[in-house]
Amino acid sequence: MDVCMDETLKKLSDCDLIYISFDVDSMDCDLISKGTGTPVSKGFDQEEIKEIISKIIESGKVACVEIVEVNPCLDNKGNVMAETAFDVLNDFTATIERINIK
Repeated sequence: MDVCMDETLKKLSDCDLIYISFDVDSMDCDLISKGTGTPVSKGFDQEEIKEIISKIIESGKVACVEIVEVNPCLDNKGNVMAETAFDVLNDFTATIERINIK
């Protein structure tokens, strides 16, 4: 993960601002839930997503973050996808607050 993130941030180094659109379809539907339009097996788990988004936010260039494709009507485990998306949101919000306090 570190190598991929280093490469990603290097490729984005010339960008003044970064806009993150996080599609929950990228999360492993077998681990999380099928509460999205296009569930993907063997996708990311929520800790990996938190790490990815937080590392990009720590670049100081993120202007906006959105979370898309949460569909509770398709969730086979109650409301787990929405709860997971909210957990990811809480995590990257804490990262934003931490870097803005410095």
